[in-house]
Amino acid sequence: MSSTPASVAIITPAYNENTTLIRFLEQLENHLGGNDTHFHVVVVDDCSADNTLNLLLAFEFKARNLSKHPVTLRFNVGHQQAIYQGMLAAKTLPTDHFIIMDSDGEDNPKAILEMIQHSDAEIVHVKRGKRNESLSFRLFYRFYRILFRAITGKQMNFGNYCMIHRKVLENAVFSSYIHFPAFLSRQKASRMAVTWDRDPRLQGQSKMNLQGLLYHAFKSFVEYAEDLLFVFLKLFIAVFGLFILAMGNVLYQKFIAGTAITGWTSTIALGLLNLSMLCIGFFVLGVLLLNISNQRNQGMRDAIFNRPESVAKGE
Repeated sequence: MSSTPASVAIITPAYNENTTLIRFLEQLENHLGGNDTHFHVVVVDDCSADNTLNLLLAFEFKARNLSKHPVTLRFNVGHQQAIYQGMLAAKTLPTDHFIIMDSDGEDNPKAILEMIQHSDAEIVHVKRGKRNESLSFRLFYRFYRILFRAITGKQMNFGNYCMIHRKVLENAVFSSYIHFPAFLSRQKASRMAVTWDRDPRLQGQSKMNLQGLLYHAFKSFVEYAEDLLFVFLKLFIAVFGLFILAMGNVLYQKFIAGTAITGWTSTIALGLLNLSMLCIGFFVLGVLLLNISNQRNQGMRDAIFNRPESVAKGE
């Protein structure tokens, strides 16, 4: 076990959290105040339409080892890209360790004290223990994990909550991503994991419903787009091979053996041909979409945030 780092940056996105954000910051201070590690708290206001930003600017930590670094986005970009913008803002801070967590209270701040004990690992995941969502949500999430592992060969039992080394953060900032946990699962880095239950949201209803989870799951597969494309390519090769065998059998029965050919044999052969054409069609379409997505991601590397404190001071 390594020694705790001298400083850590905490990156947390917030959108229309209002007083929930303040309760979250107070919770951070209650658990982390007085620690030997200094915590730079980077709160990314994702262009909130309520009073979130004003409450954030008015809030001040009392503990000397916590400092606030608010940034506000010029337009709403969504949860994952708000994290990305937070990384861009935090990259200039004097630390090599960065914690990403949600600001609604579901990510338990107590886990931070355990994470920083493993600062020698380049990625420290917080594996999800007990959840508080509905039964349908938990069942779909379990199905998603099984499907994700079947396609990618990786275990997705963690979310955004983690601590990463500067090397991993710089890689994320350089290459950009669509789904941060899936991006992390692809990284070749030393890892540790701690397990914590998901807490209930501090106030109000969770913003991640079943539809949101479905959309979130789709985006995770985008990070493995190349793997999915090769699945379709392999399916094409396998199905087209079966089609060749079926047609070979039809030709053999008709021209060599001279036996009658049943109707279902030709139907199966044509069905295999159609399926193989679908597979190669998905492969070609996927390659085109992947190229478009890669070109689009180039624009996501730009910073679109302001630092309200600096603006207020006229800097």
